[in-house]
Amino acid sequence: MNLFPPTAKSEFEEKLIAGKDQEKIVIISIEGMISDEGRESFFGPSSDSMVVRVKESLKRAERDPDVKGVILKINSPGGTVTASDIIYQEVKKFKERKGIPVFAGFMDTAASGAYYIAMATDSIGAHPTTVTGSVGVIMSGINVKEGLDKIGVKDQSFTSGPNKALGSPTTEMTAEQRKILQSIIDSLYARFFDVVKKGRPKVSESRLKEICDGRIFTAEQAQKEGMIDFIGYFDNFVIELMKHPKYEGNPQGSPRIVTYQRGKVPVENIYQATDVKGNPISFGIADKLLGTNTNSKFLYLWDI
Repeated sequence: MNLFPPTAKSEFEEKLIAGKDQEKIVIISIEGMISDEGRESFFGPSSDSMVVRVKESLKRAERDPDVKGVILKINSPGGTVTASDIIYQEVKKFKERKGIPVFAGFMDTAASGAYYIAMATDSIGAHPTTVTGSVGVIMSGINVKEGLDKIGVKDQSFTSGPNKALGSPTTEMTAEQRKILQSIIDSLYARFFDVVKKGRPKVSESRLKEICDGRIFTAEQAQKEGMIDFIGYFDNFVIELMKHPKYEGNPQGSPRIVTYQRGKVPVENIYQATDVKGNPISFGIADKLLGTNTNSKFLYLWDI
C-alpha cells in the first residue's frame, strides 16, 4: 500500500544520462532539507516532498526488471527525524524486495538525517570534498522573554497544563521542562545510534560512542573511521556498484544510467539529476526566516 500517493501531476519519466546496454542503474537524488512537506511555488503547484519523490522512484525502479542497481545521490544537511526514518525504511524494504545493490554517493554534504538514510545502503562512497557525520539530534529554539520584559510585552497565552507551552520563546523553561525535552532528544539519539551501529557493523560500538557525538568529518576522516567505504567521483560510484556481488548486470558493460523526473525537463549529465523544482539546500538562520522554519521540531540536522 502506498501511503504517500503522488499529487495530480505528470507521471515520473525516465531520463537517460549515459550508457547503452539493456540493464540500468537508477540515480535517486536526496537533496536539500529532508522533509515530508512539499516546497511551495509562486508559479504553479508545489513540488513533491522528498518522501514522495524517493518512494515513487523506488516503486518505479522495483517494477522495472532491467534495473540492476540504485545509487542514492545525497547532498543534504539532514532534516526532520520522521522523514529521515521513513526514507531509511523505504530503502531497506526496497532492498529486501528487489534484491539488488543500493549504494549511497555523497556530494557536498551528507550529514545527520542524510547519513541516517545512507545506513540502509550496501556501500557508501563520498567525493573527496564531502562533509559528513553529525550523528545526533537537535531542537533549535531561542528565548526572548528578557527582551520582551524590557519593552513591557507580556505573554498572555492560556494553556491546559503547565507543560502545554513547553519550549515557548516567551517564557522561561523550568528544570523539569528541560528534563522532559532532553529525554526525548536522548531517545531519538539512541534510535539514531542503533541505526548507525547496524549500518556500520565493522566499527566497534565503543568507537562509535566516541565519534557519534555530533561531530562532522571530511571524507578522508570518515573513511579512516569506517563511517564510509570509499572515496571517489560519480564514475567510481558506478564502477564500485557494478563490482558488488548482488549486481546481476555485466560488470564490464555500459549500463544505462537513468533518473526519474516529472515533466519534460532535459537531463544531460549526472549533476542535473535532481527534482524539477530544484529543492535547494538550506543552511542556518536564513532558512528559518524565509519560511522553512524548523523551530519546535526534532531534527536529525547539521545546522550552523
